[in-house]
Amino acid sequence: MTSWWQLFGKALSEEECSTLVKYGLTHRPVQATVGHGGKSVVDDHLRRSTVRWLSRSDPTLSWFYDRIEKLALQANANAFGFDVRGFHEVQFTEYNADNSGGYGWHEDLNWLKATPFDRKMSMVIQLSKPDDYTGGKLEFASDPLAEGQFVNQGDVIFFPSFNRHRVTPVKLGVRYSLVTWFIGPKFR
Repeated sequence: MTSWWQLFGKALSEEECSTLVKYGLTHRPVQATVGHGGKSVVDDHLRRSTVRWLSRSDPTLSWFYDRIEKLALQANANAFGFDVRGFHEVQFTEYNADNSGGYGWHEDLNWLKATPFDRKMSMVIQLSKPDDYTGGKLEFASDPLAEGQFVNQGDVIFFPSFNRHRVTPVKLGVRYSLVTWFIGPKFR
C-alpha cells in the first residue's frame, strides 16, 4: 500500500537546521491565524503558534529553496503525481509549551476557495531535536505515522494538502518547524 505521505529522514543536517532556526528567529513574529484563501483569523482554540515568513527572494535561503524544490519533485513523482506548478514562501513556525502550542485537526486545502489554483502538496520540516520538547507530534487522521517516524531533526515530510492532520500541544520546551504548500490547477 502506498502511504499518503513521503518522508525523507534527516534530509537536512543538524547544522543546517540550527542555521535555519537562528535565521528564522531574526524575522518578525506574528500570531498564527487560520483560514487561507479568504479571511484569516486568530483562533486560539484551534491553533496556538507564532509564525515568521521566510522570503523566496532572500539570497541567504537560495540553497534551502533549491533543496526543498528537488525533494518536492521527488516526493510528488514517488507518491502523488499531482500537477504542481510552484510553491509558497516558507512559514517558520514556533510551538511553545508556555501556551500549549499546537494546531488542531485541519486540512491545508480550502475546497471552496474561488481561485484557479489549489494547495496540492504540503511540506513540514522538523527543525528541533526530539529531546528539545515533549508533545508537538505531527499526526495524520488517515495513514498515521509509525512510532519514531518524523521525529528527528532534519526530517522532511510531504503529504496531500487534503490529508487531515494536526500537531499535538507542546507540553515542555519549544518545537520549531518549516511549512510550505505546493500549488497547481484546481483538483477535478
